[in-house]
Amino acid sequence: MESELAQRQAQLQAEGAELLHELKLVELLAESGPVLLAGSFVSGLMTWRELDVMVLVGPQFTPTDVMTLMQRLIDLPGVVGFEFQDERGTRCPTEYARDERYHVEIGIERPGGEWCVDLSLWLHDVHDNVASWHEELRHSVMADQRDVILAIKDAQRRLPAYPGGLPIYTAVLEHGVRNPEQFRQWLASGQPPPGEG
Repeated sequence: MESELAQRQAQLQAEGAELLHELKLVELLAESGPVLLAGSFVSGLMTWRELDVMVLVGPQFTPTDVMTLMQRLIDLPGVVGFEFQDERGTRCPTEYARDERYHVEIGIERPGGEWCVDLSLWLHDVHDNVASWHEELRHSVMADQRDVILAIKDAQRRLPAYPGGLPIYTAVLEHGVRNPEQFRQWLASGQPPPGEG
């Protein structure tokens, strides 16, 4: 028998697929470049209404092009707002040009609740490694690990500072963390971020 969180994950998965289909979001975004889905929608580890969508728009794409795209997106049924960040040059969160992007979070009201479409408009690299990683995660996580990850993500999302999915996956899959309290202790112990220790 599936846990309540696993059932919720399945429901969110269905709602997300319905949103993508009804709004023809992938088709609309594909006019700007190749589209990839990533994140918990792909890995099957959803605990809230968010879709991670990535588009390779190319280095010629400008903030004005983003606003032109947003004009089309805000006309979609249910769109209630968006936040835009220009993460080029010194504003890029890493030192690598491949990570330059325009980042747009789009709020969409749906019958089940408000969704966030977390849109990355990449300038230099489609980041297919990110989508592939989530796909591999979907197929490698065991049922008991999935339940633990969903429980930790659900507990952490209610806190002011969500650590992100990667530390949760690392704690569960590589360090044997089995519940939200153990994860809190794992974080407090100063565990290095993935790839730094």
